Amino acid sequence: MKTNQKTQVKKQRTTNGKTKTTQLNLFYQPHQLKNERLIEGIWNAAHGALWPHQDFSSKEKEEFKNLIVLHLFKRKSTTQAFIELVERICLAKRYVSRKRGRYISKPQDWLNIYYPLGLAGTEGWLERVKEVRADVPDYNKGIKIFANGILKYTETPSQQVFHKYRRQLMNEKQFDLLQIFNNTIINLQYNN
Repeated sequence: MKTNQKTQVKKQRTTNGKTKTTQLNLFYQPHQLKNERLIEGIWNAAHGALWPHQDFSSKEKEEFKNLIVLHLFKRKSTTQAFIELVERICLAKRYVSRKRGRYISKPQDWLNIYYPLGLAGTEGWLERVKEVRADVPDYNKGIKIFANGILKYTETPSQQVFHKYRRQLMNEKQFDLLQIFNNTIINLQYNN
């Protein structure tokens, strides 16, 4: 069997003497495994930023990840979509932090692609940031560093990646994002 084949055929004899063929999925396709990691990264970034003091059941987490899938796969490039979604999560966190009384709704609403006051509504915010970045390249540089750090750690988790982006956030004095970065990395490393 070739290593790039992702299924194996298993033949069994049934009680009536006929052969039954069952296809077993032994391995994920490389893009499937990458996509799962990206979804996990987005969820952990959102959880760490927006609902850090809440615990969710495995079933709830799966529901939330399924909502993230709809956001992630409506774009051609999943890597670019990942960065944009994580930046939008940071923008939402900062929006809520700026004024007392603002809050983020529960994850099942906020992550819903049809909920205009949730993640879907932050698309315009990021577009405005990109417009300003065209003239001022370092505008909101911290959220870009954060998103790239989470992406790199999601792709290749290592101490070197963690320390590189942690140091960059500290150099930019992005201490709010540094805390979220640390929480996200801990969740990626230790949550199942």
